Amino acid sequence: MFLEKYLNPTYLDLLYDNYDEDYINLLDEDNFNKIYLLLKKDNFYFIEDIILDYLELFEIDAKYVQLSIDNIKTLLGQDYVRKIGQKMTLIDKIIELAIEYSEKDNV
Repeated sequence: MFLEKYLNPTYLDLLYDNYDEDYINLLDEDNFNKIYLLLKKDNFYFIEDIILDYLELFEIDAKYVQLSIDNIKTLLGQDYVRKIGQKMTLIDKIIELAIEYSEKDNV
C-alpha cells in the first residue's frame, strides 16, 4: 500500500484502526500525493494527523482543496496553518468548501 511512504508503522496501524481497509484501498495514489505535497508546500506540520483523522480530504480533487485552503487563508490570515493546527476541526471546513467548489464545477 502506498501510504507506507507517508506514515510510519505506528501511524499506519492507527489509520487501519480508524478506517475500513476497503476504503483505504480505494484511495487514488496520484491525488493523495498531490494533496500531500500541497499541504507540505503550505507548511502544514501536522499532515500525519490530517491523514489519520481527515482521510476524506485526500479523496477530493487537489484543485478544489487548494481553492478551499486559499479561502481559509484569506479568512484566518497569514498564520492560518497554526490556527488550523490548534483547531483541527477547521479541516472539516476545508473539506466542506472543497466539496462545494467541486459540486459547482460539476453542475
